[in-house]
Parts: sequence; structure tokens; C-alpha cells
Amino acid sequence: MLIRLRACLDRESAQCLELHVYDRTIRFNILIVDRGLCVVQPYLSQARGVDSPTLVIADNTAADGLFPVFDLVFTSMWERSRPV
Repeated sequence: MLIRLRACLDRESAQCLELHVYDRTIRFNILIVDRGLCVVQPYLSQARGVDSPTLVIADNTAADGLFPVFDLVFTSMWERSRPV
């Protein structure tokens, strides 16, 4: 779906949408926006959609906050993935 969406965007906008695929089991859906906002939804095998909690986490630059934790998880998965 996102590949089709990117194809419909103008050239400048399409370059802003980076997509990668990952060959291991994903434990979280993680979306990081402008390096300052993180949207996280855990993968729950027995629950779907609204049954799975969604967390919106702002980067308050606190070293012990949740943003750095999910940023690290995202970065680790991104580095081991391949672009589409």
C-alpha cells in the first residue's frame, strides 16, 4: 500500500517517504516523525487494531525516557533491513 502511495506522490514528497522491509518478526510497529515524535504499537498475537494500545511519545531528550528506547529499537531494525 505504501509503495503505491509513494508512486502517486510528487517527486519531492516521494523522496521524504522511506520504506524498508525486515525479515524477522516485528515486535512493535514504530513510526518516528521528524526525529521528535514516536508512535508505537506493540504486536499482540491475540489482539488486533484497537485492542492493541498505541503510545505517542515525544522526545523530551531525557536519557531515561521511552523515546530513546524505541529510537534504538527502530534504528537497530532499520540498519538490518533493506530499502524498497
